[in-house]
Amino acid sequence: MAPAMPDRILAALRLLFAGLAVAFAATGLVFFLFPDGTLGVLNAAGSPLGFPPAPPSALRFWLSLGLAYMVLVTLLAAQIARDPRGRAHLMPLLAAGKATSSLTCAGYFVLSMPAFIYLANALVDGALAAIALGAWAVVWATDEAPAARDAALLRAVLDALVPRGGPFAIGAADTDLDAALARYFARLHPLGPAGLRLLLRAIEYGAVVFERTRPFSRLDPAARARALAAWDTSRLRRQLLASLKLLALMHFYERPEVWPAVGYDDAHLRQKLLAGPNAAHHAARLAT
Repeated sequence: MAPAMPDRILAALRLLFAGLAVAFAATGLVFFLFPDGTLGVLNAAGSPLGFPPAPPSALRFWLSLGLAYMVLVTLLAAQIARDPRGRAHLMPLLAAGKATSSLTCAGYFVLSMPAFIYLANALVDGALAAIALGAWAVVWATDEAPAARDAALLRAVLDALVPRGGPFAIGAADTDLDAALARYFARLHPLGPAGLRLLLRAIEYGAVVFERTRPFSRLDPAARARALAAWDTSRLRRQLLASLKLLALMHFYERPEVWPAVGYDDAHLRQKLLAGPNAAHHAARLAT
């Protein structure tokens, strides 16, 4: 169940945050050395679009605070670039700073003055906040630490989908269905286990968000069944659950102990294959 971060993603994160560190340092330096020139350039860019010019100010107190902020985000990005996986906890801090800058500028644009500089900063810093949070989500999704919790949650979901004594006498808990499904996602794509983790977390906390109950893993079997049934009432959630159910049942039906319950005669099919035109191929395949 433990997903691993592909080397190319780790390298991309290093490059991303190294680039952000350089960009933050250069931007902060330009702001500090040419505050009026920066304002003039942005006013000139917004003028053809109909934005009013932001007035210059001789006061440099806010410039000092802005420079301190740019130094801080530069150091945060540089530290993350050295070890994106080990220092992922710094990513939400960087996102918080950028989100604060974006939201305050958006507020000033709406409530104070529709200057282009406010809008530009709101959009740019908002995008940077989203990028930092996205990078943090990638690291979380490929972290090996929550693997035990993933396995327990997968078993809980599968037990609810294929309960013992339900349509079949045996259930998911009586087979190695959880391990088989985890292996399938691992073979599907290097990020397959990360996708499974996201799907399991959606089920875990979907019960809280949509059903106003406790997390899925803390519910009793009857409440888990009701929580999954509620997913069928939503178009998007129904598709996600149907995909997981399809994969789970495909692997469940592969279990020899399930074959009698679904009327599958392995000996009859084997006899037909070995008597057909590709008998040699099937004989070699079935012997392995």
